[in-house]
Amino acid sequence: MKKLIAAAVASSMTAFAMADISITGDAKYEYDLTDNNGTKTSTANTEAHINFTGKSGDTTFVAKFQLVENATDGDFDMEDTYISTKVAGIGIKAGNYASSTSGLAGEIEEGGRSHGKVMLSYKLGDINVYAGNGGDSTATPGADTGMNNNMFAGASTTVGGQTIQVKKNSEVLSSFGMKGSVGGVNYRYEAQDHDTHGDASYAEISTTMNGVTVQYAALDADAATMLSETDSAVFAIESGGISTSDGQDQIAVSTTVDGNKITVKSGTVEKGISSSVDKDYTQLSVSRALASGATAVITYTDQDMSSGDKQNLEIELNVKF
Repeated sequence: MKKLIAAAVASSMTAFAMADISITGDAKYEYDLTDNNGTKTSTANTEAHINFTGKSGDTTFVAKFQLVENATDGDFDMEDTYISTKVAGIGIKAGNYASSTSGLAGEIEEGGRSHGKVMLSYKLGDINVYAGNGGDSTATPGADTGMNNNMFAGASTTVGGQTIQVKKNSEVLSSFGMKGSVGGVNYRYEAQDHDTHGDASYAEISTTMNGVTVQYAALDADAATMLSETDSAVFAIESGGISTSDGQDQIAVSTTVDGNKITVKSGTVEKGISSSVDKDYTQLSVSRALASGATAVITYTDQDMSSGDKQNLEIELNVKF
């Protein structure tokens, strides 16, 4: 009996060791103190992301979960769940996932998740082509959504170190992008054209001199409806969260002093207060990696409001694993 038990345990341990499974994630605690023209409020929030990845040959399965807890609510959300594989040289990605802000037009439009999304990709020499179905972003998770004919197609290639991208997002929306580096200056330009709402563009240039990085970024749109991104990695204040805004520009400067990364952002959201009044803002952020493995971040933001100013102090402790 002892030998049978030992064999069973050894077998299970061997199977676990052979399985290509990884768990990664991040977590943070945030404390916010806001003074909105004399009215002070404070909130606290804990948020975590847990990512499971399983691999077998050329096939990968990813499941991403989000846990959020604050003073009034707690939420557990299954975010991304998709499988990617290859069949006869054709890449297949299917499931529920969102595009990132670093993707094509990511700073212009919100990268919403959708259910039943399918994408096929293939390499033609130096050109990567892809096509798929956008799925259904309005469906209830777990429901039988099927295909809704929200088709898209695109291609990307690299020429002389510069990446060029084109995409037909839908019957009424097209995207174009270029990014790369010239003479030590990094650039990124992306544009969208909508049959009804007009054009929108995002432009970014940055360079580093003597340990100081300077970046200029700008959004411009024919209509506010073209700018929907609300969680940008670039802008301190989002145009996408303001219904009247059709653009903005921002200058950011960052450097590291004695292990502290210091970033200052200053910009203007066009029509950020009303259809005729812009919103100016300034943000100072200091982050430091701690010996414990966590990172402490202190961010102070000052922005114009319709009456007076709004100041926000955010203290964050985060960790990646």
